Amino acid sequence: MKICFVVRSLFSQIPTYTTTHLAFEAHRRGHEVVYTTVNSFSCTDDMRVHATGVSFEGLEFFHRLDFLRAMQTGLAPKKEVCLSDFDVVFLRYNPNETETEKEKGKNPAIEFGRLLKLHGVMVVNDPGGLTKAASKMYLSSFPSEIRAKTLITRSTVKIKSFLKALKGPAIIKPLSGFGGQDVFFVKNLKDININQIISSVSKNGYVMAQEYLPAVKKGDKRILLLNGYPIFVGDQPAIYLRVSPKGEIRSNMHIGGRRKKAKLTASDLKIIEAIRPKLNSDGLYFVGIDIVGNKLLEVNVFCPGGINNINELYGINVGRVVIQDLERQVRFRQMGLSTRRINGKTAEWVVQ
Repeated sequence: MKICFVVRSLFSQIPTYTTTHLAFEAHRRGHEVVYTTVNSFSCTDDMRVHATGVSFEGLEFFHRLDFLRAMQTGLAPKKEVCLSDFDVVFLRYNPNETETEKEKGKNPAIEFGRLLKLHGVMVVNDPGGLTKAASKMYLSSFPSEIRAKTLITRSTVKIKSFLKALKGPAIIKPLSGFGGQDVFFVKNLKDININQIISSVSKNGYVMAQEYLPAVKKGDKRILLLNGYPIFVGDQPAIYLRVSPKGEIRSNMHIGGRRKKAKLTASDLKIIEAIRPKLNSDGLYFVGIDIVGNKLLEVNVFCPGGINNINELYGINVGRVVIQDLERQVRFRQMGLSTRRINGKTAEWVVQ
């Protein structure tokens, strides 16, 4: 299998990243692994997509750290590759994690991904699905009973009316935010300067006002899905609980959130059943969802993470399961291509 991982920067990668786990596992299983960046694409007149990437072909590593060092020190050489000839291109790039406001939210990999898909490459996640799920507004496409009450607007008046109708605490955050940035807890409209908060959050776009779920005090669950189903390693689901540090409403690991083991409940499965048809129809193959209590809080489609935490908590290897499934997907697609050659049909008839 020829597989490429597209990231924002080669030098921002660290051993605990989910991308590193996936790439290293693919390399260990004997696949041709290439890393490239979102700004390294080019396209020729025949609409084939090329990139400058780092190749690990012919190299052997026993540890993720050595694997990553080889890429970042030049031991693994750079070379020009034709991504249109690859089996899988994994888009591990969050368009909101940019260094400048001008670039924020823009994802040039999407259009190149569309071209790759036309050439029969399996693009993860599907470029069309990523476009649909580019903001937290994607949550509104799921049944309302599994979501927290939410308002998306830039109107201060409407936000105040929404908060008043809730008759309880709320969370206010940017629609296009990530990593817990600019997230505010509103306990009582009379106790805070709501105008200042809304002004701060809305300066770069729309605001999401959401009911506060008291169950968040116990933590929020991160569950990794593959093809709309929870990933299992043996009997162990790929799940863990993120608990906020004292005095903090956010549970993100980089601000001190604690990780704990968690169980996959009937309520979790009900939510997953409800969102599976939409995820699959949009081609969102590898997804991370966040659940608080019995409500879906977020769907992560660009760079769903958590493999390192899950592996360390349970002593398992989630990356192996993902790569094994990709191997199966590629085999099925190659069988379809063989059928096309025998029957003389076009690829679009066979390759889904």
